[in-house]
Amino acid sequence: MKNFKILLIALMAVVSVSSCMKNDDPTPGIDYEKERARIDSTLRAQKPIIAEWAQENFENPVYNDSLQMWYEVITPAIDESFKYVLSGYSFVPVTATVKYQGHLLDGTEFDKSDETAMIIGRGQYVQAFERAFWPNKVTISGVDYFPGLTPKGLQKGQKIRFVAPSPWCYDNVAKGKVPADSPLVFTIEVVDLKSSL
Repeated sequence: MKNFKILLIALMAVVSVSSCMKNDDPTPGIDYEKERARIDSTLRAQKPIIAEWAQENFENPVYNDSLQMWYEVITPAIDESFKYVLSGYSFVPVTATVKYQGHLLDGTEFDKSDETAMIIGRGQYVQAFERAFWPNKVTISGVDYFPGLTPKGLQKGQKIRFVAPSPWCYDNVAKGKVPADSPLVFTIEVVDLKSSL
C-alpha cells in the first residue's frame, strides 16, 4: 500500500508538471520572428501602392489602420440590427448570404458569386474577406481589440469594396489567377446575415 501511495504521488507530480509545460511553437520548423519580419516588410512595401490605388479608384476611401486596408461603402445597410456575438476572443461564426467579386489591382477578376451562403468565422476564406465582416472595435475585459473593418461590421443590404495587402489574402502563394504577393480588391454585398449558433 505504501508503494502504491508513492507511485500515485509520483504520477500526480508528473501530470502536474507536464500540464504546466506548454509548447510555444505550435508549428515546429517555422521561425516566427523571421516570418513576422517578412510579413511586416511586405506590408510596408505594399502600403503606398494600395493607398494610391484606393485614392484613384474609391469615391470615398476610408483607411483602417489596424488592418492596413482601404474600403468604401457603396450602399448603406438597410437593416443594422444584426449583432456579432463574441465567444472568448473570437466571434461566433455567422451565415452570410452574399454577392461578391474579387479582382487584382489591374482589374483581372479571379472570383465571383451572384449569390451564395457562406459561414464566416471558421477560417475557410482569406483573412481579409472574413475580417471585412467583423466590427472594427470590440472591448474584452476592458481591453480594446480591432479585429474588423467597419464600425458595426457588415450589415444586411450593405455593399462595400475594399483593398487588402497580400498577407491578409493569399500571401506569398500563387493561387489560380492570383500571383504570389498580390494585394486584392473585393466587393461584397450582404443579402442576409444569421448567427450560426
